[in-house]
Amino acid sequence: MHTVNCEFGQMRLANRIDYTKSLNLFSFNSVGWYKCNDKYRVNRPQGINLHLLIITVGGLGVLEIDNVRYNLPAGTVAFIPKNVKNCYYTPKNGKWEFYWIHSDGLTDVFLDEVQKNGVFVNKFSALHNYTALMEDLLVLADKHTPESQVKISHKLSTIFHHAASDLLENNETVSLAQRAITYIEQNFDKNISLDEISASLYISTTHLIRIFKSEIGCTPHKYLINYRLLTGAHFLKFSPLRIDEIALKVGFSSSSQFISCFKSFYGITPKQYRDEK
Repeated sequence: MHTVNCEFGQMRLANRIDYTKSLNLFSFNSVGWYKCNDKYRVNRPQGINLHLLIITVGGLGVLEIDNVRYNLPAGTVAFIPKNVKNCYYTPKNGKWEFYWIHSDGLTDVFLDEVQKNGVFVNKFSALHNYTALMEDLLVLADKHTPESQVKISHKLSTIFHHAASDLLENNETVSLAQRAITYIEQNFDKNISLDEISASLYISTTHLIRIFKSEIGCTPHKYLINYRLLTGAHFLKFSPLRIDEIALKVGFSSSSQFISCFKSFYGITPKQYRDEK
């Protein structure tokens, strides 16, 4: 075990396990603990050929995956797939304490399956004592006997099964699609993007589109536009607002965009709709 004090904070880094001895076990490439100040930053424009699990136990970190930003407060687990553009860091004037594991052996195969679900960040269950599990793992990591590798495999299996369960758990009975709808209906009047909607749910944009289409029957973007138009139609009938005022009030960037979308949806212009008895 290596303990280091450096300009970005404190670090404990476990020795690497020999890959040739662990192909058929849950194993790791490297594992450690960081307590960082705002000088800590890792930037990987091309990603790396290793899966990474980050378990935040104190402070706040920030993770960016494919230009989508996720906050990592204490009590969150984050999964960074291999070969994916990413960056993670401590925000300005902040502190961040976390454990991390780079995968290897059977762990790598297991996380290949987790990656297919497209879920990157979520809160973790209070039932999963990651701090105790990770501290046990760090102690075991200094040993290189066949017995220790079996114990490490068991510990890693527990950690990664907990992590997979937490990543895939909604933590609510409401479906992800319904939670996305709630976010849309609360923010439709703002310039929101699919990336922002998916980040609010701790899932990837690809995963959001897939589950939304499966459950609702259309894309989140189409639902957003339609909701804006329905709200705009209500204002046309029941308010004295001008058409350009309504367009901005329901989230369109201009009256011309509102009119074009409205005519495509309703078959008539907003003015014709307002004038109808």
